[in-house]
Amino acid sequence: MAATPFPPSPPTPTAHSPKLASIEAARAFAALAVVFMHATHLMRVPHFSGHVGLGGLFDFGYVGVDFFFVLSGFIITFVHRSELGHGARRWPGYLWKRFVRVFPIYWLVLALTAGPSIVARALSGRTPVSELGAQDLPGTLLLWIGGEQPKYVGVAWSLQFEVLFYLSFCLLLLHLRGGLVLYGLWAVAVVAQAFDLTPGELPLQLGDPHCLQFLMGVATGLMARRAPLPLLRLQGWGVGVALVAAVLYERLGPQGPHAFGGRVALGLVSAAILATLVAMEQRRPVQVPAWLVQMGAASYSLYLAHCLLINILLTVLVKAGLYTALPEVVIFAAAVVVAVIGCGLIGRFVELPMVAWLRRRKAPRPVAVPAATA
Repeated sequence: MAATPFPPSPPTPTAHSPKLASIEAARAFAALAVVFMHATHLMRVPHFSGHVGLGGLFDFGYVGVDFFFVLSGFIITFVHRSELGHGARRWPGYLWKRFVRVFPIYWLVLALTAGPSIVARALSGRTPVSELGAQDLPGTLLLWIGGEQPKYVGVAWSLQFEVLFYLSFCLLLLHLRGGLVLYGLWAVAVVAQAFDLTPGELPLQLGDPHCLQFLMGVATGLMARRAPLPLLRLQGWGVGVALVAAVLYERLGPQGPHAFGGRVALGLVSAAILATLVAMEQRRPVQVPAWLVQMGAASYSLYLAHCLLINILLTVLVKAGLYTALPEVVIFAAAVVVAVIGCGLIGRFVELPMVAWLRRRKAPRPVAVPAATA
């Protein structure tokens, strides 16, 4: 995504165009919110402290995932806007790019997480060696949302939704108007299920509120690519206040956490944040610290691997007799630092080079669409 002011008809982004720095920063903050929450929740394991750290101060951190769902719809639409309706010959390349972005680093983290458990069970003579059964393979290895919940990598449930969203986007690539109609019907079905107006739950979790958040991101991406977005005075402050209000409503509202109303509120405010950032970038590039942009670029690795690194750190502290000797806030800070630095290195030296290498060597060559057909 280009980090320069957009003209009235924005140019099509290329694989080599820089990204919007403010969006990368927002991605980093969302990932950090999840890390903060897990850094405290992983302490509740009995052989650690047995309770959530810091009194559950960061229990709201899961809202970062809600932002990611909206962001996914926005980015994929914003980047592929010029291809919508012309994807009959481009969707294989699109799917390959999505595959190399999601699966290779996920499989690596899955192997690093499951490997020690499998080795330990094998050395102790326990059977089966792996906790994975045949029914777990589609959901764990292929992130198929119609199967069982993923094992080992706790955050992989959200990747199942991402794979579903990426597959659904082929509808817009193949036929723009038809795809938009189906997306509209999808949104209506999600709302209908929330109010018990459907005979039962939709298959493949298509009625989950997270699907509505993705569709909000798609709508924001379409608007951002059609024309410059409005930017009102104090809009940034207003969106910030709205974010706090949405988080409080989702946590403390009458429906309680994780309910439909809270998800809608978080989705709407996430879309407003993205629209505001794009509107700011359309007028002039937003200055963001380089380290924050780098963290945003490595946010997928941070999201995937932070629990693994935090667990390793906490185990080392227990083995060294330091866990009970250190203040809880120090343990929390150490866990966050280890996760950010370690996952940052994984992102920079493993994930991103691997994705770039796979895209260069295996991506199908784009086929030009004749002008008459277009």
